[in-house]
Order: sequence, then structure tokens, then C-alpha cells
Amino acid sequence: MGEGSQHTALNPSAQIVKEAEKRAKAESARRGEPVFHMTEDMRRLSTPWFVALSRANSIDPNVLPAGVILDAAAGSGLQLVAYSQVLKRPSLGIEMDGNIAVLCAANMHINSEEGDLQRSMDRVIIGDGSDAGGAITEYWNSLREAGTRAHPPVAMLHLDPARPNDAQNHDVDEMEPAVGRVLQGWADHLQSGPRGPAVMLDLSPRLGEEQRAIVEANVQTAFPAVSSTWEWLSQGGGRVDRLSLWIGALSSHASHRCVRMGTKHVIASIEGFPSESETTEMGKPPPYGAHMTIVDPALVQSGLQEAWLERALPEDCGHSWLRLEGRRPLLIHTDPLVKSDDIDGFVVATGEIVQHRLRPPELHTIDQTAASVARNGIGKITLRCNLDPDVHPTLQRRLDRELKEIDGDRGFMADMEIERDSGSQDLYVVCRE
Repeated sequence: MGEGSQHTALNPSAQIVKEAEKRAKAESARRGEPVFHMTEDMRRLSTPWFVALSRANSIDPNVLPAGVILDAAAGSGLQLVAYSQVLKRPSLGIEMDGNIAVLCAANMHINSEEGDLQRSMDRVIIGDGSDAGGAITEYWNSLREAGTRAHPPVAMLHLDPARPNDAQNHDVDEMEPAVGRVLQGWADHLQSGPRGPAVMLDLSPRLGEEQRAIVEANVQTAFPAVSSTWEWLSQGGGRVDRLSLWIGALSSHASHRCVRMGTKHVIASIEGFPSESETTEMGKPPPYGAHMTIVDPALVQSGLQEAWLERALPEDCGHSWLRLEGRRPLLIHTDPLVKSDDIDGFVVATGEIVQHRLRPPELHTIDQTAASVARNGIGKITLRCNLDPDVHPTLQRRLDRELKEIDGDRGFMADMEIERDSGSQDLYVVCRE
């Protein structure tokens, strides 16, 4: 530790690995992925490796100036390891918790190649990630003590601040270290190119529009007039899984991007500028032969649903949004969707309307439900409607069993509202995929 410093440098090494093994076993989350030392809480909150790797592969190394990749709240170091492997740069992690910092340093060591000279400049600093002056001084001192006379600058900053685990909505001021302090603290230490510094903020997907505006204000205070791109990432579970802000050299020419991740790689991506959409109230059931599509809610939350529609529907295709809120945004349209990976990637289900039902599936009438969908040529149906979550899985299993011997197409059942003079009425629509 340098004199008067509140930071301590850890050099990733075999000795650090031995210390980490006493604290947490090194395991991989999935077969074929690297191993990491993590506690159970760390593993539960950790970024999936394939997401971290995809994110690193999305960065053009040519836009980065010389220097190290910095993670100002490194945690396990998983994302930092992904950056270092893909971008071939030395890595600097800062972590306030000394126990976690040891695990981070060990993870950097076990996931490095023996003899890689760049790895000799890897360090983990125990301390406050917003204290840039103290951290960078401790880093340079550690390099000098190890016989390296270089004073490498910072090529890129990554920040994934901690936030409450159980809150339904998050505020920027709940995050540690504070986003504004980190950005302003490191502003003078970041290398900058024609499009500004390279900064990535990995934030809570529960940030609302007002909170995102606060983040943007913090960015503009630290880096005036710099461009940025918000990215909503979905893994297909009916929610936004990751929300990030790509700043300066990492930004694109659009303000918003939505990404659909598969189990290993990006399935679909769309960029553009957000726009408003209106929903339509239907006074009668939709006609047979029309088409219904449930889209990924991340697409709607990104505000890019209209940009997607421009590509997804054939020319002169009639369409209306029936629902934009919740886990199953619903679109009705006259013609099938255009076939394309970047279109299909944001589709949960799409098909032709073949049946209307006034009542939801129920356990005591599930055989009748199965028989009626079978008469429409459907041998497998997925319930994509609002049902009691305690009963939903049982209903799905019973339907699967009843239709097991039926040779037919795949289908799904969606719910919608019909507005009558007497009030709204739920309608359950069966679609052939």
C-alpha cells in the first residue's frame, strides 16, 4: 500500500489462488465455460459468461486507445476476464470488499494463459472505485515494485455498481459506488478518441425513464457532448435481463438498441430511435385467418417496437397493437410476418387465428379444450395467457397429455380484451403457428 493511500494492490498469482480456494470453490456455471471462484450469493448475481463474452465481442478493439481495461466495481472479475480475453489488454479491477477482491484476483489468474506478458500488468485494487487518483497511484506503484516501469493509462471503463436485490424499482442513488462519482473521478484518467472515451455502464434493468435521465445527466457532466447508446438485452424469459449504457467510443449512431440473446450468442439485434405506439380497443372478436404475434417485452421497453414493425410487416399490411404492457405485448395483423432472423428473434409466438374461446382453460374441462383445438388441426398448444401461476403448469401438462397422440400443428393460446357496452370481456384466442 502506498503511503497515505486507502488502496491495496493484489497481484493475480498462484499464491492468491491458494487463498481463494479457502474461501470459495472454483466452478463453472455451465459445461464448457471457464471456472470462477464465487460464493453462492456472487454466483446468483453474476453476469452469465456467454453474456459477458458477447458483450466483449461487440467492442471493436480498434476504437480503443492504448491502455488497460478498468472495472471500477469488479466483483468476481468475470466480465473483466471476458474483456481481457477478447480485447487482449491488461486488466485493472477495483473492489471495495477485500474478500471478494481476493476471489477476483484468483479468477484473473486461473483464466489467463501462462507466459502472457500482458497479464503481468493485471491487478486488483482493494478500495473505493470512485477514488481514481488513489487507485491509479496504487496501481502504478504496484507495477513499479514488480519491476515494470510503465504507467499505462486507462483505455476503457466498465462499471456494474451494486444495488438492492429485492427492490421492484431501483434509483440511481441506491447504487454503490455512485455512478456520478465514478465517472467524474475517472474522467481525467481515461484516454479519449474522436468519439470520446470508452465507457460501459451495466445498470439495473429496473431503472425507469426518469432514472435513466439522471444517469444521462451524470454522463454529460463528466463527458460533455459525448454520444451514448442504451441497450436492452433479453434472454427470452419475458423480461429485460440487462440494461447498459454504451458511451463515447463504444456508442453506435443510434440512441437505443435491443438485443435478444440465445444460450450462446446474439439471436437478433435492432437499433434506432424510440417512438410511441397506440393500442386499439376491439369491440368484437378478431376474424379467423388474421394473425396474432406476441413480442418480447424488451422490444417494447426499448421503444423500438415501431422500428421493428417497419421491417416485420409486408407493405400495406393492416395491424394494431392490442397490448403493450406486461410480459406479453400483443399485435394483430392481416398478413404473416416477414421471415428474417432479426425479426423472428423478438417474436415469442406468431400464428393464424383459428378459434375463439370465452373461458380460460380449466382443470375440469381440459379434455374438452384439447378436443376443440385438435379439431382445428393443432396437436401441441402452449398456453401464453394470463392464468393462475399455481395452476398454469398443471394445465399445460394436462393439455400435453391429452394431445400426446394427436398429429397436428403447433399452436398457442393468447388472451385479449373485448370492449362491450356492458364492459370488458376476456377472450382466449387459439392460433396455429
